[in-house]
Amino acid sequence: MRYTRVIVSHYGGPDALRVVEQECPEPKRGEVRVRVLAAGASLPDIMAREGVHPETPPLPFTPGWDLVGVVDRLGDGVSGIEPGQKVAALPIHGAYAEFVCLPQPELVPVPSGLDAAEAVRLVLNYITAYQMLHRSAKVRSGQRVLIHGAAGGVGTALLQLGRLAGLELYGTCSSRSAPAVSDLGGIPIDYRHQDFAKEIHRLTSEGVDAVFDPIGGPHLWHSRKALRPGGMVVGYGLRSSLRGEGLASGRPGGVTGKIVLVLNGSSVESGAA
Repeated sequence: MRYTRVIVSHYGGPDALRVVEQECPEPKRGEVRVRVLAAGASLPDIMAREGVHPETPPLPFTPGWDLVGVVDRLGDGVSGIEPGQKVAALPIHGAYAEFVCLPQPELVPVPSGLDAAEAVRLVLNYITAYQMLHRSAKVRSGQRVLIHGAAGGVGTALLQLGRLAGLELYGTCSSRSAPAVSDLGGIPIDYRHQDFAKEIHRLTSEGVDAVFDPIGGPHLWHSRKALRPGGMVVGYGLRSSLRGEGLASGRPGGVTGKIVLVLNGSSVESGAA
């Protein structure tokens, strides 16, 4: 049986993507072949295509950070899972394909009644948001947070989970996206026409307890200016840093709070409160 998959043939823009047809992979011992129903399209996928993400595999490779699919075939030694069962996975690459073989422990059952395209949005975006809110920032009800890119995938997840946690929410976005941020419980700040740090202090008088910053580079240090004493900047994605703008350039003096970088699932602290 043959199948199709997308490959990145060279690092670059959308022109680097090609669709190829090959013999369908067979699951090895301990693996499960999954028929992909839906795959996410995320910033890490784009950065891997560009060759700047630290977990980019060698060329050529199939991108696709997360997926929801149906168990198609079991390898030897697999038990406790049945063909036809809906599952989710976070393979980091390989999801842009009709079929993918994955180790059984990497698969998580998905309720059969959920739409695959809706369920896949939870796999990367909401896990990322939940981890940062509750394991990195350790937020508490009543605290204030600022979310950069609040209308994006992780940004909207942070807004929804933050509202459930009883947080006071602020989010940078374009003027066009402001209604969406407001609908999710956030106070929008137009990053194109407002200095977000100054606007935060105007709105709150003392700053926020946490800032979630996917941009990196000098932007991390400007985010620090929005903190109240003892606050925390949680940096993730770091697209500016990974695209060559550096991490610590533009670091200001005379500001409080610390920066926590979420890298490959681990937290690294920089700066002092």
